[in-house]
Amino acid sequence: MTTGQLTGQLHWLTPYLLVLPLLLTIIALGWRGRALSLSVNPFTNSMTFKHPLLKLIPQQQRSATQRRWQWLLIGWLWIMLSLALAQPVRIGEQLPDLPPERDIVLLVDVSISMTLKDYHYDDENISRLDVLKRLLHNFVGQLQGERLAMIVFAEKPYVFVPLTRDHTLLQRQLQRLTGAMTGRISALGDAITLGIKEASKQPQRKQLFVLFTDANESLGRVAPEAAAELAAEAGIPLYSIAIGSTAKNQQEVAGGLLYQPVSLALLQTLAKRTGGETYEANDVQAIEQALVAINQQQKNKAAAQPRYQQHPLYWWFLLTGVLPLLLRQVWLVSGVAKR
Repeated sequence: MTTGQLTGQLHWLTPYLLVLPLLLTIIALGWRGRALSLSVNPFTNSMTFKHPLLKLIPQQQRSATQRRWQWLLIGWLWIMLSLALAQPVRIGEQLPDLPPERDIVLLVDVSISMTLKDYHYDDENISRLDVLKRLLHNFVGQLQGERLAMIVFAEKPYVFVPLTRDHTLLQRQLQRLTGAMTGRISALGDAITLGIKEASKQPQRKQLFVLFTDANESLGRVAPEAAAELAAEAGIPLYSIAIGSTAKNQQEVAGGLLYQPVSLALLQTLAKRTGGETYEANDVQAIEQALVAINQQQKNKAAAQPRYQQHPLYWWFLLTGVLPLLLRQVWLVSGVAKR
């Protein structure tokens, strides 16, 4: 059914509550019959005491027609109250989807090898880290509703930006990244472990790690495989983007640095253990495509179900039920006044 067909339809939020007034009526009638049966006094010599002001209450004799109308109005009111209790609403326009409500922890490698200028961007050769800084700036600007954190690592990992909804803060901090700012080699296991600690602050939210690295091996206190097991136990998938070439036989000297290709097998092992994926990023377009694919992961399932505006209509039923009773009361009072 399309959105246009749903708009304007009547919907009941709690239709099962229509049975409640019926049950209360049955219970009241049963209790009234029991009370009448118990009102018979077995003692013939008992005395009845009446209030001394009882005579001041006017006694009116109602005809059978008046009593019938009274019960009809009470029944009508009872029906309208039952319908109002079922919470009728009119379906309005479709609401926008819910935000993803994710925690994304960015693990950014800032080792010395990230300064190699082997990427072509905007008609110039720039370093791997500069490419990431520009692409991540655009990626963060497109996110809505997520909380983001950034951990930079080389020999040691550091929480550069804690979990925050301030995407502008993270974009500004990206510009401060420099190669070898925390050492020359990569400690993948230590970075993943620190990411788990940061993500544990809000464990009830959907979380994922995004790893950007060109590491060929990991040198740190925690083995990457052991850190991946911890992430798997925490239910946090790891999505890794392999920066640079993955050719096994490629070694070159650039800027005085001995370059070794990224270990794609290691990243694939880590991602597989956590339920994530690994993306090769030989060029700028590959990094952009990987970021688009990662953005579609761990989306809020509630966003798949369309939501609509709901305009409550219960007060119409309350007014329809009470208004005849009020009009009858006004008519009775006006009749007494004329007398």
